[in-house]
Amino acid sequence: MKTGIFGGAFNPIHKGHLALAENYYKSLGLDRIFFIPTSLPPHKTSEYLAPAEDRLNMARIATAQNPAFVVSDIEFDRQGKSYTYDTVMQLKADFPEDEFFLIIGADQFLTFHEWYRYEDILDMVTLCTSARESEQEKRKLYEYAAKCDKMRGRYYIANYPVIRLSSSQIREKVKNKEDISHLVPYGVEKYILEKGLYIV
Repeated sequence: MKTGIFGGAFNPIHKGHLALAENYYKSLGLDRIFFIPTSLPPHKTSEYLAPAEDRLNMARIATAQNPAFVVSDIEFDRQGKSYTYDTVMQLKADFPEDEFFLIIGADQFLTFHEWYRYEDILDMVTLCTSARESEQEKRKLYEYAAKCDKMRGRYYIANYPVIRLSSSQIREKVKNKEDISHLVPYGVEKYILEKGLYIV
């Protein structure tokens, strides 16, 4: 089975995440994609990280219409920061016959050599990313991959554009009582408002 791994804070999950996952699902011929909200992201901080339960619930609401999208709470069973290496190791143990594709952003791709045990991760997955807009950025991705010997034959750079949308923009709009209906699925918007998330 071909399985995508899509991790992130998902704080909150939005339409950009879903569009990206759909593109990878189709272009790579994946059987499923695991959406894995991080417990304590090691590479980023947030002025407001919604509780784990809320981020999991929003991810489940957002992906409910696609049976190939599976939300996993795998990272919340561990103590401390969420390292991708640990997550991939556990998934390999749980699904030993699967071929894994790790989906990350272009900025993360260009600093992948700084990740914890990145070479071991590359032994277990195909690394997937996409340039946001320009051909120049796409060249940077290919040049970086060429310099990293361990990446040879272990990466996929997509040709489709990435929607320029961030969770921080959505949190700011919620805080300012602005409309977010065009940025997140209806159920996620309803959940945020009912729970009073991102108000302060």
